[in-house]
Amino acid sequence: MPRKHENQNIKIPVTLSRTLGVWEVTLLGIGALLGGGIFTLLGHAAGLAGGGLIFAILLGALISFLNLNSYVSLATTFPAAGGGYHWVREGLGDMQGFLSGWFSWMASSVACSLYAISFGLFAFEFVFSLIGLPLLGVSQESWKIIFTVFIILLFGLINYRGVALSGKIGGWISLSILSILILYILFGFKKIGSAPEVFTYNFFPLLPLGLGGVLQAAGLFYIAFEGSEIQAQAGEEAKDPARTLKIGFFSSWAIISVLYLLISLVIIGATDSSSIQSWKILGGYSERAIIESAKQFLPFGYILMVIGGLLANIAALNATIYSSSRVLFAMARDKFVWSRLGEMHEINLTPYRAIILSLAIIIIVSLFLPIKDIASAADFLFIALFSQLNLSYIELRRQKPEVKWQYVVPFGIILPLSAIILYVVLGISLFHVSPIGIYFTVFWFLMGLINYFSYTKVQERTNMENEIVYEHATRFREKLGYRIILSVVPDSNLYEFKSQIAFAMARQEDGELLILRVHEVPASLPLSAGFHSEQERRVLEKIEKSAIEKKFNVETRLSVARSIPDTILETVKMEKGDLLIMGWDGYTNTKGFIFGRKVDVVLHRTKCDFMVIKLVDLGNMNSVRGHTIETSADSAKPNRTSNGVKKILIPVSLDENPNLRFAGKVATALSNWFGGSITVLMVIPEKTGNLDYAKYYAVLEDRIRELKIKTALQPKIKLVRSDFIASSILKEAGHYDVVLMPASRGRITKAIRMGSIPEQVAKHCNKTVIMAKGHRGIVQPFFDYVKSRF
Repeated sequence: MPRKHENQNIKIPVTLSRTLGVWEVTLLGIGALLGGGIFTLLGHAAGLAGGGLIFAILLGALISFLNLNSYVSLATTFPAAGGGYHWVREGLGDMQGFLSGWFSWMASSVACSLYAISFGLFAFEFVFSLIGLPLLGVSQESWKIIFTVFIILLFGLINYRGVALSGKIGGWISLSILSILILYILFGFKKIGSAPEVFTYNFFPLLPLGLGGVLQAAGLFYIAFEGSEIQAQAGEEAKDPARTLKIGFFSSWAIISVLYLLISLVIIGATDSSSIQSWKILGGYSERAIIESAKQFLPFGYILMVIGGLLANIAALNATIYSSSRVLFAMARDKFVWSRLGEMHEINLTPYRAIILSLAIIIIVSLFLPIKDIASAADFLFIALFSQLNLSYIELRRQKPEVKWQYVVPFGIILPLSAIILYVVLGISLFHVSPIGIYFTVFWFLMGLINYFSYTKVQERTNMENEIVYEHATRFREKLGYRIILSVVPDSNLYEFKSQIAFAMARQEDGELLILRVHEVPASLPLSAGFHSEQERRVLEKIEKSAIEKKFNVETRLSVARSIPDTILETVKMEKGDLLIMGWDGYTNTKGFIFGRKVDVVLHRTKCDFMVIKLVDLGNMNSVRGHTIETSADSAKPNRTSNGVKKILIPVSLDENPNLRFAGKVATALSNWFGGSITVLMVIPEKTGNLDYAKYYAVLEDRIRELKIKTALQPKIKLVRSDFIASSILKEAGHYDVVLMPASRGRITKAIRMGSIPEQVAKHCNKTVIMAKGHRGIVQPFFDYVKSRF
């Protein structure tokens, strides 16, 4: 939570210190991965897949690599504590962001419980079987519980003391485990070389339990590949995050994938179980499988594997306690959960409250769930999180064209979409291994919804009200469903004409209005510097008066904020806006932007219908470059400004455009409100013959049907032969008052392509231009994309 400076009423954001380099981040991932399954779940996985264990490992590595690309791109571009939670919130909105953080926190906590229980088993083996100490009258299960709780509290204390200490310990532990496993591999291959008939016998048939067994093993063992989220938590603490995280992610994945594959070959191929195939007996050994295997061919194998199991689970404990506490810290800092959980320790600079609560969850899960169900629950939670994360990568690439991405996933959206599909397959397969896992996930999801609607939503509204300086509302009817948000700029001549456009849409859709002015205050000044803007209030009152005369439900609001785009987007979300209207002066000097930074950010991130208006002289209108705005009672009648908007031009393309339907709504509203005529224009190739002309005419009629314009006068149709589409539209526009441009279809990752025809027309047209973009979410564009490919 923010802290106040001693002498000034200035809030200082809480951040974490940057102390982690490439080596630390790589070892952090290796430590989290090694304890995740190789000492704990490998026997269970072998029992499910048989010789197909190697394919289960390969499948897990492939899915992990697909997911890793999205992680690397997001972690290097937006490094922050909270990892996947932070990016899902940015890409998919607050509710999905909250759920991803909720899943991430519990997934890391449940995984930590798995490692703690496994440590308890290995510790019991070490103390009472290897060393030979007496039980002292305490049962075996009680000793395992004691060891489990002890290690949780010990590493909770280490993390409480600070990341530098825990990172150093974790690095040395990871190196020790790697050394033991490399010895296991080397002596295992030596055994295979001396007894190849055992290797052949154990791997024949290769898939004794079929593809289903491979998928089930891959699902159960996938927790061994889930180190990405843990490494992502280090984003805010990494030195040079772009370089450090990229190398750390890919290095740890490559090392672990090769290591797992070689170990799977050795444990199946080198384990000799006489007349029975090795995978059958390994499944019975469960978490002791690698110990029993090592005893056959590795010198001091029993001792080394018990020590390795202890160290592996210690390393994983260290990493997952770190991860769970950091994501809870990030959520508390954003007031998604109790804000005091985001407090930092004054001396250790660690989120101590988040660590304590995470430890409590870890202990509870460790005491009440069996190990296979814990692994299954962690897998389901991570699958839900990773699916959200890949969707958010796709959405953030579309929303943030202005961002310099440090790493771009190859092949566009193919890799993240493939990851999502494979996660669904894993989830279905995993249900057959342990249905308790999905039941636990559903329970945790419902608990998250309770927290979100009872606490998080209340906090969101409170935070927003703190920025509102002036607010007034007038209602003539019950609250209506269709909400139009009009963003105004008082020092521009746009607001009066934009208000008429908003009135037209409100009349057409039977909606109500929210007139919003956001006063941007520089970071160097307190927000109170924007509290007294009489000019802005007068503009809002003037628009409100006009709306009241026309009997519209209207609310006016003046807010102060650090960022205009963020406040507009937050208002759209909180007020459940259906349409957002903004103005544009027609110029931008910012490289990479179409309409300028503010409008472009909103364009790419808003989740409602969107209109951008570029206004030029409308002839006989005085208030808006000659635009007469009537305020009498008769002004509610149509044709009030017929001298200004008499002719509307809608250029359409040969291709289908999902924005046509919304453009048709806008055209209908404008024509009915202003009393103007509509012409639909299509530019076709210059050398079009009579036969092709008829085909193009039929296409144009299809586009008109897609527009679904509902006016007394039917739209006029015009075909123009030319090979220069933008130039021809600009030439035709000279004969009209308003050019209504449907936003270009674009690709799934972009709302409007750079250099597209709508952009060229909007920038160079000397008539009023309205750009119309209908909101379609992310699901519909995906299905359209797939449909276009098949």
